[in-house]
Amino acid sequence: MKKSFLALAILLGASTASAQQLLEGIVVRVGDRIITRTQYEYRLRERFAEIDQTAEPSQAAALKTEARNTLVNELISELLIKDRADRLGITVSDAEVKDAINRLKQQYNITTDEQFEKSLQSSGLTRADMEARLRETIITNKVFSRELRNRNELTDPELRERYNREKERYRLPERAHLREIVVLKPESAAKMDEARTRANEVAEAARKPGTDFANLASTMSESPSKEKGGDAGEVAKGDLVAELDKAVFSAAPGTIIGPIETKSAWFIMRVEQRLPSEVPAFESVKDKLRHDMDEETFQRDYKAYIETLRKDAFIEIHEEMIPKA
Repeated sequence: MKKSFLALAILLGASTASAQQLLEGIVVRVGDRIITRTQYEYRLRERFAEIDQTAEPSQAAALKTEARNTLVNELISELLIKDRADRLGITVSDAEVKDAINRLKQQYNITTDEQFEKSLQSSGLTRADMEARLRETIITNKVFSRELRNRNELTDPELRERYNREKERYRLPERAHLREIVVLKPESAAKMDEARTRANEVAEAARKPGTDFANLASTMSESPSKEKGGDAGEVAKGDLVAELDKAVFSAAPGTIIGPIETKSAWFIMRVEQRLPSEVPAFESVKDKLRHDMDEETFQRDYKAYIETLRKDAFIEIHEEMIPKA
């Protein structure tokens, strides 16, 4: 739960400098807003804690160095967005914050205020902290939705141009549609020959003219796919274990393969269909194109947007106030 709340709480809620804040060292000033040394250190500790929870130990040191190197610019960006929200007259109502909290509770199956308070305590946050941070997150989202392009605004011609330029990126591998009958290997070595004989007999029955493979699978297979007549769906070349993969992608449609022995079972398979490697039609990948393009467009537009805000803003960075270690 701690990681989730930290991920949501992206802002410190820095505001116009108060008398108390002015007694502290100032790391960043953006217009009338500041980040104090205490706030900077708190944010850095928070980031380090998240890295410790989520990163591989071998990567933690490098990620912490990166976090330290990028934090000042991230804080500047956040203050710029808050300032822009003020200029646009964007506000957040108490009802919107309450709705965000309710959605957060639903997402994590929290049914009572007591559970919510305990979750906050385990994250080192008070309810006031969380409400303030949610408020800032909502403001940020409102600014982005007004000033950065939404994925729904991407037109089909734009998406098709991307598709024509990068269609190989969406190429599907060679595939096969399979049905299977699985005979599991017994735990007892004494019963191994009996199971092997059974697998051979099932394979022989599957090859007899007129045999309904799906019906045979539904009665003889020991795989959950028996409920669907042994339908194993579509598999891509390379997805199966080596011995099965080689046999399947060397066989013509309609071929019965097996029994092929693996570590856990014998497989008797029918190749229903072979599908070549191909680039899917535009319409079938349009939604993925929109998502991929939106992510890239957002990152590009966000960077340009922040640079534009920086050009018009009064920004001070006091390097001497930034903790060195």
